[in-house]
Amino acid sequence: MKKFISYFRVSTAKQGLSGLGLQAQKYSVTNYIGDKGKMIAEFTEIETGTRKKKRIEIYKAIELAQKEKAILIVGKLDRLSRDVQFTSALFNAGIEFICCDNPNANKLTIQLLAVIAENEAEMISKRIKEALQVKKEKINKGIITNKDGSEMQPINGIIRLGNPQGFGDFQKLGVEKIKVNALNNKENLQAMDIICDARIKGMTFQQIADKLNRLHYTTRNGKIFNPIQVQRLNKRCSEFINN
Repeated sequence: MKKFISYFRVSTAKQGLSGLGLQAQKYSVTNYIGDKGKMIAEFTEIETGTRKKKRIEIYKAIELAQKEKAILIVGKLDRLSRDVQFTSALFNAGIEFICCDNPNANKLTIQLLAVIAENEAEMISKRIKEALQVKKEKINKGIITNKDGSEMQPINGIIRLGNPQGFGDFQKLGVEKIKVNALNNKENLQAMDIICDARIKGMTFQQIADKLNRLHYTTRNGKIFNPIQVQRLNKRCSEFINN
C-alpha cells in the first residue's frame, strides 16, 4: 500500500483556525488518495505577512517523505510554484509528489516553474536597472520632472538619483545594521525555524548544518551552512520564537 504525506497551506492564522480554505484542500487530498493508499502524516502551513518568510512545514514534509519513501501530496500549489527555494527543494528531494490543483505537475514541470520564477526575478531586476539608467540619462539632459509632475530635489546641490534627505542615519548604523539585515534575511529566517527546533532536541551545530544542507537550504549569499553560521543564528532563537 502506498504511503502519502499531505501538505496544506492557508494564508492567515484566522483561516487556519476556522478551517476556511483548509477543508477544501483536505477534501481534494482525501478524494485523490481514495483507496490508492494511506496518509501517514500531514503538515499545515499557516502564512501571515511575516510567516511567508518562514515557510518551514513544507521542508519538514519533504524530509519525512524522504525518510518514509512516501508520496508527498500538496493540497494547493499555486503561488508556491513561484517560490524558487520551494520548487528547487521539491525537485532536488528526489521524492514522488502530487499537486491536487495541478495534477499534471511532475519533476520536469516543477523544475520549469523554478526556472521561470528565477527568470522572472531576474527580469524584474533588469527592468529596475534599465529604468534607473533612463532616469540618469534624463537628469544628464536636464530633465528633472518626476512622473507625478513634481521636480527632483538636489542632493548636496546636485540633482542625482537617491534620497534628497541623505543616508547619514543609515551609514551611522554601520556593522550593526548589516547584522540586523542578515538576521532578517528570508533565507536565514526560514533556516532559524529548523535551528531553534533542532537545538531544543539536543542536536549539535554541525548536525544542524548538515540537516540544513541536506534540505537544500542556503545562506543569504547562496552558500551552504556551516556550524559557525548556525551558532550565530541560534543566538536569536529566543527572540525569534517569541515573535
